[in-house]
Amino acid sequence: MRKFFLSFALLAGMAFSQQITMKKPPRSLDKYYPPQSQRMDYLSNMHAMSVAFHGINLNINEGRWDKALEWANQLKKVYEESARMVPEWKDYYKPPLADNLVKAVQSRNADAVIKASRELGQTCSKCHQENQAVVKLYYHFPGYDNINLEDPVELQNLKTKDYMKKLSESMKSLRIFLVQGDIAKAREQGSNFVERAKQLNTMCTKCHTSKASVESLAGKDYLTALDNLQKALNTPQINRDVVFRQLSEIGQYCYRCHNVHLIPVLVQKALK
Repeated sequence: MRKFFLSFALLAGMAFSQQITMKKPPRSLDKYYPPQSQRMDYLSNMHAMSVAFHGINLNINEGRWDKALEWANQLKKVYEESARMVPEWKDYYKPPLADNLVKAVQSRNADAVIKASRELGQTCSKCHQENQAVVKLYYHFPGYDNINLEDPVELQNLKTKDYMKKLSESMKSLRIFLVQGDIAKAREQGSNFVERAKQLNTMCTKCHTSKASVESLAGKDYLTALDNLQKALNTPQINRDVVFRQLSEIGQYCYRCHNVHLIPVLVQKALK
């Protein structure tokens, strides 16, 4: 019972809120994330504190109070260091509570450790509630402003957002002309869409450097779906239902990519 209660108490202080208000991360944090730093020191400190919390809990449950004290001192050290790294967040940090936890472990009083752990954990929880999601979105996802793609239709280099706009317009024009019965224009716009959609996987390789990852995102199956759409457009009598079915299949690849990449980009732009 003691072991379970101690574990639960440490986790209780780390609970997350149901509501998140997003605000731009403080400028001091920039120097701990790319492009200014590849070491991600602040994030490393967060992981170190999480491990130290568990080290305290694990060793107390095994009756190794001396080892628990080593982890408590490590937690205190990293906690105080993290507070200095981002002065704008000084109000989240309560260094005396880290001292209290060290003293509680020194006393070898499990109830005191539970109380001190919960109080210190709540300072972590408050900061996580208000900042963790936006920091992950802001720093952990690559930006696309520096990526250009050659438009295979108009033969010009375009920024990612402009390329995606033309890709989308080609797809919508195909749909519109097909519904209107303007087959020649539907074929033209459909071919433009296929060419532009095939070119997209060159953008994937800017970040996804392994063949397996590119294959899963925009590989053989994706290209086959585009080829099938082109075949449907090339038939003497276009079957509109077949074309729309192929577009729906291709749309699943668009959806998967957008679901991973588009939302972070929108958040980044809004915060900037």
